[in-house]
Amino acid sequence: MIPSVEETRRSLAASWDLFKGRPHAMRGFDVSIEGFWRSFGVIVLLIVPYAVTVIAEQRIIAEEVILLEGTFSERAYVLAKAIGFVLDWICYPVIMALLARPLAISHRYVGYIVARNWTSAIAILPYMVPALLYNFGMINAGLTMVLTLIAVGFVLRYRYVVARAALNATVSLAIGLVVLDTLLSFLIGTAVNRAIGI
Repeated sequence: MIPSVEETRRSLAASWDLFKGRPHAMRGFDVSIEGFWRSFGVIVLLIVPYAVTVIAEQRIIAEEVILLEGTFSERAYVLAKAIGFVLDWICYPVIMALLARPLAISHRYVGYIVARNWTSAIAILPYMVPALLYNFGMINAGLTMVLTLIAVGFVLRYRYVVARAALNATVSLAIGLVVLDTLLSFLIGTAVNRAIGI
């Protein structure tokens, strides 16, 4: 199911309000079961920004990492990133569904995943900016990586805010979920890379 233009506008506005820490932000999301399934359609909004970052990463590896010269497969890399992207989008909600009851957050699970999905459209932008600048030759690989690390900090903080607001979570639980989310993304990326042979 694809979200309507109005739902997209409202949900992105709510995502931005969450980024700014506004307490009423969760009201902007449709946290019904239908809204839950539609929120996975946000992946369409992520494709272009994600592609920009993948192109930058691919160029940095191919051009800057001398040790991989002659062995780096650009096609395999793009395939690995695409598979990892889809798996990452699906696996965390599934794992959280399994953990919801033990963590006593079942009643807020739907709202949390809805908020996480929609806020991903904001969370990807800090990664896209340095990638875009690098792709246009405006900054070098070193500065791109520094800015990307800064972006990681912003995104981790954002994920923490989302967990706190959507789940009414304690500090420790919110931090734990951010760590789980980040670790899962890393493990998926590593596993896919190894499976494809890069």
